[in-house]
Amino acid sequence: MKRRLSIGLGVLAVAVAVPFASGTPVLANLQKAGEALVKQILQPDVKLALSAEKQVVTTNPEGKKVVTWEALEGDVTVQPGDVLRYTLLSENAGDKPAAELKINQPVPNQTAYVLDSARANGAELTYSIDGGKTYSAQPMVEVTQPDGTVVMEPAPAEAYTHVQWDYSESLKPMAAVQAVYEVAVQ
Repeated sequence: MKRRLSIGLGVLAVAVAVPFASGTPVLANLQKAGEALVKQILQPDVKLALSAEKQVVTTNPEGKKVVTWEALEGDVTVQPGDVLRYTLLSENAGDKPAAELKINQPVPNQTAYVLDSARANGAELTYSIDGGKTYSAQPMVEVTQPDGTVVMEPAPAEAYTHVQWDYSESLKPMAAVQAVYEVAVQ
């Protein structure tokens, strides 16, 4: 009797283990739920706030150009040639450090990134020209020369699709960083 029970439990164990080992949706969903729970427990509470401003250029009485920024709120009309500045404030509102914090921000449609306008407190800046699939400190494109040779040249501002700020240092609890970039309306 003891032997039959052992064989019976062994068959039951194999019958239960085979569906899980074969990658059923139940296991996949259970694994995703577990990963989400672990992330929720281990991840810090990082809050993001995005704001936008429009550049206003005036001339002072001495004839010098003065640049100021006007907050964009509600329904706003912008014209081709207007320069907009986006500011993304990231604050770690949790009690755990935010390790490997990366902030990705798209360049909005019908705008072009203003080269060298991105700033961030100590972050490594990288850019994408392929919709956010890959990032590089200086994106390059292939350009065919009149003689048919192909050379690599820096990508034009219009090719940029995303800006990424990579904070290699952990963002301490209750600390904040500010990421800024500008775009020109086309």
